Amino acid sequence: MLEIEVGGKLMMELTGIPDKLHSFFVGYVKKRVVITMIPFVPDVNRPTLLENLYKGNSVTARFIRQGTVLGFSTTVAHVAFTPIPLLFLEYPNTIESYNLRKDNRVVCLFPITVVLNGGEQFGGLSDISKAGCGIVIPIKDDQPGDFTIDDVIHFRCPLLFGDPQAEVPGKIKRVDKNGTKVELGVKFNDIGDDLVRRISEYIEQTRYFMDA
Repeated sequence: MLEIEVGGKLMMELTGIPDKLHSFFVGYVKKRVVITMIPFVPDVNRPTLLENLYKGNSVTARFIRQGTVLGFSTTVAHVAFTPIPLLFLEYPNTIESYNLRKDNRVVCLFPITVVLNGGEQFGGLSDISKAGCGIVIPIKDDQPGDFTIDDVIHFRCPLLFGDPQAEVPGKIKRVDKNGTKVELGVKFNDIGDDLVRRISEYIEQTRYFMDA
């Protein structure tokens, strides 16, 4: 039932601690216990953490699996500090899924190459969702910034998509010019399952682990 890789990141919420806690999955004994590292906190917050790591205290843990946030609620079973700091949780009865809605969008900053009418321009990816994205392009003498609503464009973003040749097709739905840059709102056109998966995983990680 627990499809977590050993060493996988966990985000935990512990009753009595207002902030989300970061940890790593260590292992489990089916129907008995889940084992994680004791969450990592700054030294100044460690006394508060230790005060709340008592048997029976409530814990919610979430993790990412194949682009979907999964999670479970449980209680603290045991805490060990030697030979390494480990947290033992009661084995959960159920695992819940927290899928993103289609229109969820996160702010980002990735360099991209935009392809339009046979020419290329450099810009940045400013936000993204599974349905579309925002693109910012500086206006320069060799990049005039001539964009029109419903123009079909393609862009490459190796840092996000992993493939330097992968081109993402889209249609321009918004054009805003402010003198030094052009901001485009782009709706994706049939980008394929692999790119949708990569976008979904990035959004999940950004929204959950970085509180975007």
